Amino acid sequence: MAFDYSLLMGKQVRLDRGGPESRQGEIVAVGFDYVGIYNEKDGLIYYNTSHLKSMTVNTKDTMEYLLTAQPNATPLKIMEADNFIGLLKGMKNLWCQVNRGGHESVQGVLADANDDYITMVVNHELVTIFNFHIKSMSYGVKKENQEEKKEQKQEQKQDSNEKK
Repeated sequence: MAFDYSLLMGKQVRLDRGGPESRQGEIVAVGFDYVGIYNEKDGLIYYNTSHLKSMTVNTKDTMEYLLTAQPNATPLKIMEADNFIGLLKGMKNLWCQVNRGGHESVQGVLADANDDYITMVVNHELVTIFNFHIKSMSYGVKKENQEEKKEQKQEQKQDSNEKK
């Protein structure tokens, strides 16, 4: 018997207890095999429920969130589909992040999605990710990773050295 996430619509939860995929937020969308949560830092994140190991409900449930990723930004649209694959297909041509952290986290433009895999444009490369291995998916908010920050600092350092 599957857990009915729709019973917790609008409630604050933590999905997974720890690790790179663990996030806290308000349940804003539920489908056959996915649950979507929202938090201010990460925006909308859709989890493939077959990969969820645990869920913790915040019994105080006092947090209120606005459905915007950043101040003065266009509000994010809560996507809904019959299943997780349909959700992936609906994100075509959007800036997306696959998985929340670790070595398998990928950010880029979702170029294509089908029943078996997605294709993303990532730093001038086409990356294919098999759907079974997608634990979570979010769209619309570009997150700078540590490598990008280092590259930007190095470029700024080079620019300032060149000006001297």
